[in-house]
Amino acid sequence: MTKLNLLIVALCTPLLLSGQIDTMALKSIEGITNKMIELISGDIDEPRNWNEYRNLFLPTAIKISINRNARPNRQIKARNLEEFVREVGPAYKKSGFEEVSIGLTVNEFNGIANVFQSYYCKNLTGTYEKRGVNSYQLVYADNRWWIASTTFSNETDENQLPNKYLDKAHQSKN
Repeated sequence: MTKLNLLIVALCTPLLLSGQIDTMALKSIEGITNKMIELISGDIDEPRNWNEYRNLFLPTAIKISINRNARPNRQIKARNLEEFVREVGPAYKKSGFEEVSIGLTVNEFNGIANVFQSYYCKNLTGTYEKRGVNSYQLVYADNRWWIASTTFSNETDENQLPNKYLDKAHQSKN
């Protein structure tokens, strides 16, 4: 390829990718939260659409994971989007990953929302299966919702998901 052709490809690729973004998902809280887990889910060796994933978030967004079983000083991991894609993304592709929403609790006021999305997730190699909560901080601007941050934590034997965060189909009978 000539240098001019390479330049044209480089300049047009973002335009082509942006045309693939599901803008309807950005119009509702349920849409954007479900789109996030849809984009990280996929078969083994299936590439993820990280450009569409990035489009869900504010440029300054942070992703925080909490692992109560980790050593002290290692229980909380904060990443920006690029760190998340670089560090966690390859594991999703290598082992496959499936995450589904099993409950949604929304608190919203004047363009801000705090959302608890309960989830069930597993990798497709059979070595990981969990339930937990994704906590979202969302803002509404430019006629759409944006994810400002996410924090997630898996349930533990000591801290099971309360029924109030689960759809009726996933609630315990206790």
